[in-house]
Amino acid sequence: MAGDRPGVGRWLGYAYGRRLPAPHSQWVLHDLTCSTWFLRHMLRGLVQCAPALLLLLLPAAPSIMAMMLGIVVFGALFYSMAFAWEIRDRRLYQHGFVPELVHRRDDDDE
Repeated sequence: MAGDRPGVGRWLGYAYGRRLPAPHSQWVLHDLTCSTWFLRHMLRGLVQCAPALLLLLLPAAPSIMAMMLGIVVFGALFYSMAFAWEIRDRRLYQHGFVPELVHRRDDDDE
C-alpha cells in the first residue's frame, strides 16, 4: 500500500468526513479503491455511531436502551449502504481525485 497511513486522530477525522493532508492522498486512494473499500466504508459508519453509546448514560429501561441503540446502528448502516458510492465519489473528489477516472481505471483492471 502506497502512502502514509494516518494516525488515530487523523483517521477519526477522516471517518467523520474531514480531508486528510496531501501526504496521505495515496493511502486515501487505496482506501477508496481497494477490493475491501465497501467494508471499510461500513466500518467508518459504525465508528460514527460510537457517540450513541452515551445513550447508555440515560436513565431508562434496558429494553428502551437496546431499542434506541438498535435504531441508531441500523439507521447508520442503512444510510452508509444506500449512499456508499456517492460518499466514495465525494471523498475521492475531496482529496483531489476525479472519481470518473478512478472508476474507469478500476474497470480496466477487471
